[in-house]
Amino acid sequence: MKKSMMILVGAAVLAGCCNCNCPVESGTTFAEEVLAPYVKSGELPGAINVFYKDGVQETCCIGYADVVAKREITLDDVYMQCSQTKGFCGVTVAKLVEEGKLRLDDPVSMYLPEFKELWIETSNSNGVRKLEKAKNVLTVRMCLNHTGGFPFELPNGQAMGGWSRRMPLRSVAATAASQPIKFEPGTKQSYSNVGIDIGAAVVEKVTGMRWEDYLKANVLDPLGMND
Repeated sequence: MKKSMMILVGAAVLAGCCNCNCPVESGTTFAEEVLAPYVKSGELPGAINVFYKDGVQETCCIGYADVVAKREITLDDVYMQCSQTKGFCGVTVAKLVEEGKLRLDDPVSMYLPEFKELWIETSNSNGVRKLEKAKNVLTVRMCLNHTGGFPFELPNGQAMGGWSRRMPLRSVAATAASQPIKFEPGTKQSYSNVGIDIGAAVVEKVTGMRWEDYLKANVLDPLGMND
């Protein structure tokens, strides 16, 4: 049975060379020296780490992609991407901001009307929830910087397929808008997958494209990130 693997990213993970000269290997082993004890003890099955600066990079592939079969890890191994994808969502939003098609402090309801009215759960005792109408306007910025008041996941997230959800982003956003939030938008911070998904749903509304299609056409393909 395969064990889960962990990616440790130094400065960047390179999915492919762009239309330029490939980086030169540094010959250093800083990451390997740090990671080796964890691999040796079995605490870390395997890891990939890339440090990059000014055309020079240190690449470290250490441990196993398949521990039982003793198959060594390589740069070509495929991983489940979790919160690293939040950065990709931020890039797509930033491109639209740069192009003047979106502003970070735009109300989310400009693009997704269901967020016009939000309710905050102020108490939950003996199965009775007390709700108050939110006073602050939810903005795109709040969704991206985890200050929107949304929970880490949707309450029924597991029934929807867990993190993968198997449902359109627009549906995720609509479900989030129908649920009470945790606090007044913009007043606190709480790490949230849901807020990032709402940001991606805004990208879909502005571009008229599925988020992953927009990402591929406008970010991944121009950078030569083919795999």
